[in-house]
Amino acid sequence: MKQRLNIRLAMLAGLLLPTVLPTVQAAAMQIMKEQLADKQAAQQILPDDPKLQGKELWLFGGGEPLCSSVEPHLCVPARRQAAEAYFASREAFREKEFVFSNAQLATLPGWPGSKERQQQVVQWLQANMARFAGKPLKEQDWLTALAPLALSDDEQNLLDDLFELRLTRQDGRTAMMQLSFRDTEPYVQQMFRAFLQSASDRAKARGEPVARPKLLLITASSNDPFQWVDYYLQLFTAAGADAGWLPLEPALAQGGDCSDLNERRFIYNGQYNRSQRYPELAAYQQRLCAEPAAMLAAVQQADAIFINGGDQTLTMHSLQRPDGSFTALAQLLLKQVAAGIPLAGSSAGTAVQSGRPDTAIPMISGGRSSVALQLPALADSPNSPLCALHQRCSSQAVEGQLTYKADGGLQTFSLGVTDTHFRQRNREGRLLRLLLDTGTAYGVGVDEGAVLRVNFAPEQPNSQQPEQAPGQPKTAGNGGAAVAGLTARLQVLGVGGAWVLDASKAQRQSLADKNDWRASGLQISRILAGDVLHFRQGQWQGLLGCEARPTDSRLIDQAAYQALPGLVWHSPSLQHAACQRSDGQWHYINLPMQAEVKL
Repeated sequence: MKQRLNIRLAMLAGLLLPTVLPTVQAAAMQIMKEQLADKQAAQQILPDDPKLQGKELWLFGGGEPLCSSVEPHLCVPARRQAAEAYFASREAFREKEFVFSNAQLATLPGWPGSKERQQQVVQWLQANMARFAGKPLKEQDWLTALAPLALSDDEQNLLDDLFELRLTRQDGRTAMMQLSFRDTEPYVQQMFRAFLQSASDRAKARGEPVARPKLLLITASSNDPFQWVDYYLQLFTAAGADAGWLPLEPALAQGGDCSDLNERRFIYNGQYNRSQRYPELAAYQQRLCAEPAAMLAAVQQADAIFINGGDQTLTMHSLQRPDGSFTALAQLLLKQVAAGIPLAGSSAGTAVQSGRPDTAIPMISGGRSSVALQLPALADSPNSPLCALHQRCSSQAVEGQLTYKADGGLQTFSLGVTDTHFRQRNREGRLLRLLLDTGTAYGVGVDEGAVLRVNFAPEQPNSQQPEQAPGQPKTAGNGGAAVAGLTARLQVLGVGGAWVLDASKAQRQSLADKNDWRASGLQISRILAGDVLHFRQGQWQGLLGCEARPTDSRLIDQAAYQALPGLVWHSPSLQHAACQRSDGQWHYINLPMQAEVKL
């Protein structure tokens, strides 16, 4: 199963799913940036609809290209020099550095493998790293020096944490990565500004106008919840928010005392001694841990909430108790979101929003499309880092197998399942398999370089409960009927798109080879900036903001997409309207589709 299965997205009779090689993706992304940077009108989104004053979600696809001291290549080329000067003036963190010492090696807290392997590694380090003792090594030099050990990910991460150097500014404070919002691509700036503008507009509509909306940042998706705090606080401050950090992580929610957060972080996140690496943030977290009322007040006062990327399972462990029930803070957060406070997330922060209370809509927890086509989806979660060291490994999944959390995530995207990095990581296959295996009606995938804004009409008071007793059964049958009463509007900002899979009428059948199968009765919509997609009375309807007159889907240029073996999509529709944007991307609504998997 370690050998990856190639996936073929062939274009038969009008296939529209755009999957391309990474090099082609990069070139296409640059074209999209250049063509759309000055087309602000095409990026405008509709104002709030009085009928849609319920939940508002901003689902970022992940990998937002933000200009920073750790990724200066993402700065606008013409602004790169100015950005570098800014980073230097701020004494910015650039990259990790490591210092080996035998004294530090003696504090090794354990090993994610056998005693024999641990002894082998320790002896090698003592014999071969002495020449570097006391000398800071840049990350690439550090990795090169350790390469002969052929370390596993867990082994490498443990040694990284053990020997990482805390870099400081001249004043003694920890050097942090710096972000330059003004030197970031204009379309990226617009996505974040639009999110915050909506938060301001909603605050005004509540009779609570604000000069700068209060943005509450949650970094619980990261294995290291401290690493990206300053990065995101700078982002949202520059975009127009009064930004603050809510220091959630599994160590706070899974029981224990505020005095041992560092030790429990090592258990739940596999991160060793992070309080020494980030002492200022650790001290702030310690204070708020001791004052839970202050954290509740921060949620109560927030005008907007953002959840970062990483691992959505970590996010859920930060917001749920060991028995699976939501914490008091999570219940308040969900109450605020249900009342209309905008909730945004990127990557895992988007994936975690899957589900609906009392309805069995799952949350993706891991897996690749290549394996999802071969093996059924498994209700399971990936093992946490260093689980072997802590004797906490429990996952039954093979490498790359599609896994899911059966009762969903935060249950804010009530229509179905959310997925991210969609076009870039060929995730059509895994989303399709999850919907089919769980009987879920709808799924949404968001590309990198895009954000999907979703506005819901208010639900009845008793139909959207943020808390449910552990073990309480979900509504049997989670097809389209379970969410048919919802009303929502979907719009895209950015250079990518959003892909909506309607599997409410899907049928799956085996082919001649028992390992091969076909799924029919699918409908697919793909929307870009300027399009509007509505969900009303159990139906998807919309309007395409076409740059040119819609064309017959049979006329699509097949050479625009790279075919890979394994999965074949084709449309039984002989005539279906579709539009092609000037950057080559297609958009369409309710295109009838069929998928064949031949392994």
